[in-house]
Parts: sequence; C-alpha cells; structure tokens
Amino acid sequence: MDRTSSFPKQDFEGMAAEIWQGLNICLYHAAYVRIYANTTAMHLAGSKPRQTVIQQMSQADRDCLQEDVDVFRAHFAGVLWQLHHLADELLRVTYRRCKEEDIVTKQRYDDLVRALDDDPLLQEIRAYRNLSHQLAGVIVTYHDQSDAFIAHAFPPLDEHPERSQAEVSLDNPGIKEREVNTKLQAYCNRLGGYCEGLFKIIDTKYGKTMLPRSRGFVLTIPHSYQGQLPEGAREAIYVRIDGSTAP
Repeated sequence: MDRTSSFPKQDFEGMAAEIWQGLNICLYHAAYVRIYANTTAMHLAGSKPRQTVIQQMSQADRDCLQEDVDVFRAHFAGVLWQLHHLADELLRVTYRRCKEEDIVTKQRYDDLVRALDDDPLLQEIRAYRNLSHQLAGVIVTYHDQSDAFIAHAFPPLDEHPERSQAEVSLDNPGIKEREVNTKLQAYCNRLGGYCEGLFKIIDTKYGKTMLPRSRGFVLTIPHSYQGQLPEGAREAIYVRIDGSTAP
C-alpha cells in the first residue's frame, strides 16, 4: 500500500531541497564511518586476540569499546541505505519532475535516467545495500600473521573473501580497491557529481545559485580513536566539507 499517495504533492523547491539534504546525510554518515573505523574497537574486530584483550579491560572500558562499534555499524548501515535512496529514488523522482515541468527535454531526461541505470558504481551500492539486509556487518576486517590490523574492506561480490588473511596486505589490489573508506568516498563522489549536475539545472531554472555547496558536521570523538585530533579537541570535532565530494 502506497500511503504517500495521500500526502500533499511536494513542490519543486521542496524536492530540490530533499536532494540537497539527501546528499548531506550521505556525507554525514560517511564522515562518521571514516572516523569510527580508525578505533581500537574496530581494529580488534575479527582478530584472534580480541577476546583476550577485552577480558583484560575494566567493564567501563569494555562498554566504551562496544559503544564505538555500535556507532560505526549504525552509520555504516545508514550510509549504504542513504546512498541507495538517493540514487534509486530521489534523483529519479526529481529528474521526472524536471521533465514534467519542461525544465529538461524528454531526450535530456532519458539521458539522465540512462546514466543512472548504466552506472556500475550505483549497481554496486544497490548490491551492498541489499547484502546489508542479510548480514549487518557487510565488511571484512583483515589482519596479518601477527594479528596486526590491515584494513576494513567490502567483501568481493563475485567470490568468497580471501580465506587466508595472513597472505593479504593493503597493497593487494583487490583489498585496496575495496577498502571501506576508499569505496565510500568513490560512491559519495559519484552521487555528489550527479547532484551537482542537477543543482546546475536548478540554478539555470531560477537564474541564480539556489542551493549552498559548502557543508560541515560536528562529529563525536570515539572513545578508542587512534587518529590525531585538533589541539584542544575533547568530545567533538568539526569536519568541514566543500563542494560535491566526500570527506
């Protein structure tokens, strides 16, 4: 049952704002994934000594570690869902509205939709988003023979993940190409490019820049964060993102 059919029809300006907001949400989730992937909590995931290390911690430290994992997984699931929503729903609906209101020609509309249909990166996003419904983690955490962390990566879609993790490294072309943040940046960049093209169409319609191109987010700092922080940062950091690319 389509309950949205009874909702008031969204005006064009509202639809454009929905696209802008959708892109920002993708970037927001991706920024959190990047920061929370670089934590002791996520580096230990899947490692052999994980249980031993955790048992040596206080209950408070174990709780903090679990919180870092929960935040990572929530934003990881969120970015996959939002990327798919933006590519398969919001952009298509807005393209159609542009055609209905004669903002673009039918030929231009067909070209825009065909680009979405034929884009292999958007097909990947759909595949991983669907896979996330079967397995919430949808990532493989690689460690070397000494159990040192190597990388988080998306699993290959056409084969089983590498069986002997001791034989892999970040220099492995397959691992490097599927590294989580590398993939998410590629996905966000691609969707950002589609959105920027649409924003230019909207700017042309109104004869001025309608939607801002600068973005920034306040992100909480993970308890077990291993990266460098700005001087004075304690609980949160401000991450500024300009243009149509991922953080």
